[in-house]
Amino acid sequence: MQNYVITLGLLVALCSSASSQVKPWLPWFGSDSCENGVCSSIFPTFNEEDDSLTFHNCEEDDDDGTCLGPVTATPPADDSRNEEEAVSKIKDFEKEAVEKAVGVLKALGFNPEEEYNPGQQRGGRLFAGGILMQAAIDKALAVLRLFGYNTGAQINTIPQPEPAVFKVQQSALVNLVDTLPAVVVSPTDAKDTNLPNYEPCRGGEGLCTSAQECKNIGGVAGKSIGKCGNCVGCSVCCQFVTGCQGITDKMITHFQSPGYPRTDRSNEACSLTLNVRDEVCQVRLDFVDFEMAAPQDGSCSGVDNFEIINTAQPGGVFGPGQSKLCGLNKGQHVYMPVKPGNILIMRATTSGVRNIPLARLDGTNRGLSGDTAFRWNARVTQIPCEAPGARGGRSGADGKAARRIPSHYRKLLAPDGCRQYFQESRGRLQSYNFDGKSEVLLNQNYAICVKRPARSCGMTLKALGFSLPASAGCLPGNVAAETVDDVCALCCTSTAEDGPGVNYLGVGGYSDGASVMTPIGQNYAVNQDRYFFCGSKLGVTNLIVTRTKGPLLLRVRTAGKYWEEWSCPAGGCLGFLMNYDVDTGTC
Repeated sequence: MQNYVITLGLLVALCSSASSQVKPWLPWFGSDSCENGVCSSIFPTFNEEDDSLTFHNCEEDDDDGTCLGPVTATPPADDSRNEEEAVSKIKDFEKEAVEKAVGVLKALGFNPEEEYNPGQQRGGRLFAGGILMQAAIDKALAVLRLFGYNTGAQINTIPQPEPAVFKVQQSALVNLVDTLPAVVVSPTDAKDTNLPNYEPCRGGEGLCTSAQECKNIGGVAGKSIGKCGNCVGCSVCCQFVTGCQGITDKMITHFQSPGYPRTDRSNEACSLTLNVRDEVCQVRLDFVDFEMAAPQDGSCSGVDNFEIINTAQPGGVFGPGQSKLCGLNKGQHVYMPVKPGNILIMRATTSGVRNIPLARLDGTNRGLSGDTAFRWNARVTQIPCEAPGARGGRSGADGKAARRIPSHYRKLLAPDGCRQYFQESRGRLQSYNFDGKSEVLLNQNYAICVKRPARSCGMTLKALGFSLPASAGCLPGNVAAETVDDVCALCCTSTAEDGPGVNYLGVGGYSDGASVMTPIGQNYAVNQDRYFFCGSKLGVTNLIVTRTKGPLLLRVRTAGKYWEEWSCPAGGCLGFLMNYDVDTGTC
């Protein structure tokens, strides 16, 4: 801004005396020439009619100041140096003034192809600076006309000053970008340097990298979603996207169905193979979008499904032999433990034959993709447990110096054993593929964890929908145990051959929300001391208050065989949808 005001001041000074035929600043560049004792002056004058300059030779001793006329004769050889210096000074002045004027016009976004009326204020972004910016443009145009330049396309042909050294450096930089890695950092300095393709940006939607790297490299297409400069050589926030049969080791990758966001009905198998990095210990999968056919008899095997194959979980991701998802899972996520060098495969098997849940055949599909069309968009994030290059000390085995772990990854890191991890103190929990109509999946056995803030003592759960398989005596959901053949058994844990199997939502209950007066004031009544919940209700009132000084977690368990129809509440065994609220303070 300071340079801009100084330049404006120069332009104002150049053009402020237009009323005089001989500009006051022009004699500054005059030069004296003497021959045989008679001296005369060489200086320019300005013609108002055609905005031209003429260099005149006037006698210094002429009292009336008249000139002999334009210089046409060649000066004597022995006195030519003075006149050459004068002409050189004037040419230098002209060059500097023209360059500054063009620089001001370009800096202010002036378009020489558009018609412009000096002194007429205009709106828009170009003239948002007001009178000061407009005055600068008017003065810059006046300087150009002064030296014989018009205000049209000719302005674009005026050369701008660029030091030769800078040009060489810029050319070398372009060559380096095309031929060398995006980042070249010495191991000594690298410990404090952010790496490209590693720093998250836009809330984890992409990676900070160079524009060159954000192109389609190795089958991984990149799309710029913003600017980013917090690492060496970085300029854009790049969202890397892979389609079918893709392979990647990027820290953040989007795996999308063919033609996404359009829907598809193709009969195909589409997969993404993730090569886990050495410093990574967890992978988080976020379903930005997920629409497939609903499960049949609690299984996704006979319908379009999304399977996760994790070499660190050979027994199943969600439970014994259970690694497939189907139905509606938009907004859901899953954490998976991994080890260095692991391979994680995400594979979608589709046919586009069966209906998508809630998608109606009359075209009003409630915002979903369609009756049988599917689509998915999964964001895959590798979460490091140690800084890149940390293995082997300050300098890792690969020679790279140890660096810090970006805060985004540190915040995402979940406690061990959690398949889902919620970090907000208030939110919503639901079983996979819950839509209010589709059945819950078989063979699930996983933990849902909620981040425990300081001074918290538990949480409150309020069910908006709840139905899990249960034996006849436990089906109402409001009892913790039942008596069968004079034997008392806990609800939700039956192993009888003809029973529904083990199905429950496990959480340490304390109260059903009823209050009681205590010596220290109003408090919750201790009337729901149970852990296993199943049937048609979440306890007595569909509300659970928990009290614990340990981790805040829930356990989800479903049977390995399909249950009988009588084991489910009216409407089916649909899973659960509930709000949670972490209780803090004195409680």
